[in-house]
Parts: sequence; structure tokens; C-alpha cells
Amino acid sequence: MRPKSSCVEERLVAGRYQLDRILGEGASGRVYLARDTKERGSVWAVKELDYSSLPPDEVAECRELFAREAELLKGLRHPSLPLVVEYFCLGLRDYLVMERVEGPTLEGILASRDEPLPEDKVWKIGLGLLKTLDYLHHRTPPIIYRDLKPANVMVTLNGQVKLIDFGIARVVAPTKSGDTTAYGTPGFAPPEQYQGKTSPASDVYALGVTLLRAATLYDPPQFQFTHPSAEELNPGLSQAMVEALNSMVRKSADERPSTGRLIQFFSAACEISPSGKEMTILARRSWRKIKRLFRNLK
Repeated sequence: MRPKSSCVEERLVAGRYQLDRILGEGASGRVYLARDTKERGSVWAVKELDYSSLPPDEVAECRELFAREAELLKGLRHPSLPLVVEYFCLGLRDYLVMERVEGPTLEGILASRDEPLPEDKVWKIGLGLLKTLDYLHHRTPPIIYRDLKPANVMVTLNGQVKLIDFGIARVVAPTKSGDTTAYGTPGFAPPEQYQGKTSPASDVYALGVTLLRAATLYDPPQFQFTHPSAEELNPGLSQAMVEALNSMVRKSADERPSTGRLIQFFSAACEISPSGKEMTILARRSWRKIKRLFRNLK
């Protein structure tokens, strides 16, 4: 067991990065706040994966996943994705040096609340993530994120969203008909992911469940792919939000709307959603506009 304290003995890695304190940690690694000793004033987040307790065959698989994540991120430039500057290996540890993102995860925010997020914040978070997914899906070749959930969404101090942890993202190869492995988080991953098949619609489903949790505090059961209506979970939601969320979590991938169509819908909703209760009133008044867009979600 690793200590929970954020304090660590300072150490220099790669002759450059001074690890100061722990920003977060998981089963196999930590993320440190690091000072760059070669660029005065530069501060980074350094992700360290420690494989010393793993058998050799698992080390090889983990290192392959790490290298894939690092190469993916190095080639991406988007305001909602962390900027990666370099990665390297030292013994049985891998390191990823990236932009420091300040703020809690969406899961951390929701876990600390007794009531769902205000609806205007759900629209804003949803729109930010939709634009990020749309960017990934339109890369050449497309990138499917495959593990969207509140714990992988950071909300910065200025309210911007950041999508983190690309360890199981998949680059879609035209010559392959399915995934080689079925990853994802039970409760958030769609049914087709457990059949070794993912597509952009798989990310739409996971985002839908993520926003359903944000808008209702719903805790999705594992391996259950039919969810209660958003209206049942939170009767105070606007009809626009209910329709959007219900469309995103449809069991059949072919029936889910694309990120492009959802961006239009969420953008229109954000334009008429100043805050909380006002959102519901204004959305009803402007339902004709929203409903025209919703026809494209079906």
C-alpha cells in the first residue's frame, strides 16, 4: 500500500524534472507536480507508472499501452486535451511529462454533492466534451476514447473540461473489423464494447451516461445497458436535456446521434441556458428551435 500523503521525498528524474509532490495516484502509478530545472519557472505534471510488482509478461503489455497513450497524446492539439511534451523509461518505470491541469475530476465534484449539478453546467460540460470527442473522431485515422467517465474528466478552475487518461484509446485501423481487447468501465461502457467492437457511437454512449450521472447523480449499474429515463431520475430537468440524454444512451449504436448533431443541439441549449431554473423556463419557451434540432438526433 502506498501512503496517502501528498508529500514525497524530492527526486530528480531524467536529470531534469524535480518531483515535488503527489497530485494523484492509482493502483499502478502516480502523478507528480514537477519543476523543470532546465526551463526556469516551468511546472509540469509527471505521470509515473511503476511496474516493479508486476510479472514480466504484464510489464510488456503495460508498456505497450503506455507507449500508445504517449504517442497518441503527443500528436494531439486541443484545448480540452492535456499537452504532452515528452515521455521516457527509467528501469521498471515509465514517465509522461504533460501540462499541469489544476482542478478536481467531475467524479470528485459529484461525490461531494447531495444534489445534481445545475443544468446549465451539465450543458456546458457536455458541449466541451462533445467538441473534444468530435476532434478525436475526425482525426486520420479516427481515435475512439473508449473510457469516458466522470473520473476521467477534469474541471479546471476556470470551468473548462479536460479529458485525461488515454491508456485504452483505440486508433481505428481500416483493415481491422474489431478491437483486439474489450476495455472500458462497467456501467459507462456500451454493450458493443464487450463484443470487441467500438466506434464513435461508443463514446457518445459513455458521455451520455456520464452526463446522466452529472444531471441526476445516477450511479449506473455494472453491465446493465438499459437505463431509467433522465426524467424519472430528475423530474426537474428540461425536456431538452431529457431528450438529449435519452438519445445518447440508446442500447443500439446505430440509433445514437453523432457528435456533430449533438454539438448543434448542445450549442443551441447553451445559448438559452443562463442558469438553473431559468434554463427550464427558457428551454420551454424556445422549444420550437430545440425541437427542430432534435429531429436530427433520431
